[in-house]
Amino acid sequence: MNITMKKNQHSDNFTLPGFMSFSFMVLLGLGLIACNTSTETKESASASNEADTIKTKSHLAGLKVGYSTPSLNAPFYVVLSEYVQIFTESHGMEFVMADGQDDIIKQITSMEDLITAGVEILILNPLDHKALVPAVNAIAGSGIPVFILDSQIDPEADFITSVQASNEGNGELIGEWVVKNLSNTTIQAALISGNQGNPVGKEKRLGFVRGFTETQLMTQGNADLRILSQGWGNWTQIGGLEAMEDILVAHPDINLLVAENDAMGMGALKAIQEAGKSDNILVVGFDGQKEAYELIKAGKFSATALNSPKELAGLVVEAVVKYLEGQQLDKVIHTPAVLITKDNVDRYYDSKALF
Repeated sequence: MNITMKKNQHSDNFTLPGFMSFSFMVLLGLGLIACNTSTETKESASASNEADTIKTKSHLAGLKVGYSTPSLNAPFYVVLSEYVQIFTESHGMEFVMADGQDDIIKQITSMEDLITAGVEILILNPLDHKALVPAVNAIAGSGIPVFILDSQIDPEADFITSVQASNEGNGELIGEWVVKNLSNTTIQAALISGNQGNPVGKEKRLGFVRGFTETQLMTQGNADLRILSQGWGNWTQIGGLEAMEDILVAHPDINLLVAENDAMGMGALKAIQEAGKSDNILVVGFDGQKEAYELIKAGKFSATALNSPKELAGLVVEAVVKYLEGQQLDKVIHTPAVLITKDNVDRYYDSKALF
């Protein structure tokens, strides 16, 4: 088996005693005080109608739920936030959101802002799985339950449950599909990842490598995956375009581009088209963005894997409700892994979908 990889450089119910002590605990846990330095399924119902489908329960009415998003720089984050609000308010609870603006310190500040606003439940989509542990533990220690959404956090964190997509499973499905559709081709691949250290991106690419190699071993008795380059697109379309431009300069002969979300994949596709290489490079992505479905239908984008913000938001709010009702929850809740190609895209595409 030959796997090679080269990288380019390029409330009322809960109180928080002593808000300043919370800030101090968080900053101390990050090493920012002692050293006095800085560290770096188809969606057919409209959003307005979805909120009417769930009956409001009187014991939830008015309970304040805070949501801390790592960023609003990608369509997925924007729509995920909208759906968390829709499902929260559909239960009669109050929704408050704060944006971390793609910065660890700003996300911690946003969490502090939510505590100051009097939230009684915190839903957190962490930018970094380790750096936010002290903040999470300080909040949980004050009596405010924390629920993790979409991304992951270190097991040392004190949280109720984590709701995630099946990122590794989706990656495996993408890898299997690539082998079956490029069976007589030596794969020379490039990756475009989101941001360094992100556990979701890591799961996606490791799942892809596993699915690819296992399928080759099963079908031909050996495996040969050559990953020539890894670019970083910060989960945005412009980031994917710029990363792909650099990759094409350094490795003009690649024949597969794996993007860790559809936004970066669509940006990469634009760079590929501008370079006149549309017939030479197969593009696959993750998340199941509506625009990616449209490109799949048009034959320009090969495959994606489902990571539904609607489903994730629905599950995390459902978990909050169950917790408040005293029900037991699994520590991790996964959505199912689903591959979308031209063969089944019509089953999932909805022109009116938010994402």
